[in-house]
Amino acid sequence: MYGSRMSQAFALVMSIILCASAAIAAQKQEDATKKLALGPVGQAAGGADFQLLPKPQELTDADAFPLDVKAVQSVPKDLDWGKIKAWRSMPASQLPKDEVGSVLQKMDASLQLLEQAGKCKQGAWPLAVEDESPIDLQMLRNMTLLLAIKARSQLAGGDYASCVRTLGTGLALAKHLSTSPSVIPLLVGVGVSAVVYGEIESYVQQPGAPSLEPAIRAIPKPLFDEKPSDLYGTDATSRGRAQLVLGRANRHVIALQYIETLRLYVTKAGKWPQTLDELKANLPNDPVAGKPFSYKRISDSQAILEGPMAKGGDAKDSVRYELTMVK
Repeated sequence: MYGSRMSQAFALVMSIILCASAAIAAQKQEDATKKLALGPVGQAAGGADFQLLPKPQELTDADAFPLDVKAVQSVPKDLDWGKIKAWRSMPASQLPKDEVGSVLQKMDASLQLLEQAGKCKQGAWPLAVEDESPIDLQMLRNMTLLLAIKARSQLAGGDYASCVRTLGTGLALAKHLSTSPSVIPLLVGVGVSAVVYGEIESYVQQPGAPSLEPAIRAIPKPLFDEKPSDLYGTDATSRGRAQLVLGRANRHVIALQYIETLRLYVTKAGKWPQTLDELKANLPNDPVAGKPFSYKRISDSQAILEGPMAKGGDAKDSVRYELTMVK
């Protein structure tokens, strides 16, 4: 029974991760390299105050879980999720704006409930009873993909503040899922974070997008607890798989912090630094290597950021970004 539950959890979380980024989905599965053409940092009004998670003083004492349940229950029944999922593979410029706008209008009440839930101090997720989840996790997955499409549309329209707020709603959901006492919601939270981080990779490629470095720096690290637990299974294989997935999510956001710090530096200096020391930033270590990510300047406009494969992992458990700065 437990093995079946773990298989279900990994199948669900991997289906979310595979949808996390159209650019990633277009790459060969064995190739871990992500190619990002970074846009220069802009100075939009209010950009310095952007945040992906609410500050402690902004949180309410309410419980997020009942709001998440209401959000799922309020989703219109007539949505074409097959079409919506296909939109995830389209660049923002090719999205059918009127059709996307119509769907987002239908989903407005549900997404507002998710945003409200994201401002709660806690998400008291109950234990699953006889492997039955107290909430439709598949629908939460679908709603996360729609949040990503909404953020992408806002980004394409230059509404950076709304885009960041939408991504923050997804990240807050992942944070609440990370505290679940059941393994399936926990791993779904990993998948939700992968969708958000994939959209941040799109954000940093938008010329003029304000820096998210302070907002990313403020995300708790690690967001997901990787310490061994019976929650992840009683056998070494199950625990190892769970820890790889959790570690991948925790590592992803640290890599994004490096990338945003580099983007800000290149915007000001006009070229990539020779070494990370020139950034004069207190960046966290790569948790796999136990030291900073490896960085190599290729030219004034190109650089590589990478980290080794995690023990027991495969290509997707390594980090490699080919970074190009566009004017």
